[in-house]
Amino acid sequence: MDDVQKIKIRLKHWIDHNLEHLKGYREVADLLDLHGRVAASGPIRRAISLMEEANREFVSALESLGGSSEIHPSETKHRGHDHHHHPGHHSHDHSHDEEE
Repeated sequence: MDDVQKIKIRLKHWIDHNLEHLKGYREVADLLDLHGRVAASGPIRRAISLMEEANREFVSALESLGGSSEIHPSETKHRGHDHHHHPGHHSHDHSHDEEE
């Protein structure tokens, strides 16, 4: 497998991974709103928007390499990603050192 193929796989993983995290971020923001903590939920919602924007850029990069993200770039809802990791991605500790 060449470097471009590996990058396409990595981009697809990042997209799916971000969608999984977005679900959790939305849950936290919704809970904060429920508790009237809008000062805390607001920045989280802004971060969600930034992550959605970043994901659209990852989708664009993947598509320019001839890959398919299987999502529309503007999709923001969780797709039921079951959060499988590629080899080399160890326990889900959120450090993601090898992905940065």
